[in-house]
Amino acid sequence: MNIDNLSLILQVLSLELLFKDYNNRDLMQELQHQDKNYFEKILKNQEEILKILRKEGNNGRKIIN
Repeated sequence: MNIDNLSLILQVLSLELLFKDYNNRDLMQELQHQDKNYFEKILKNQEEILKILRKEGNNGRKIIN
């Protein structure tokens, strides 16, 4: 195998790694986006649950948090 063929094989392998890295980066960005959205939903739901619990537990009395 001469130098030109070896160089071509290395370039192809390098390109393959580059594509994999690109795909991994896209995947990580999408996962971070989903994590942020789910986290915000969880916090919103938790706030609503706490409001409901405070109202039900109040029974006309002031509740100290």
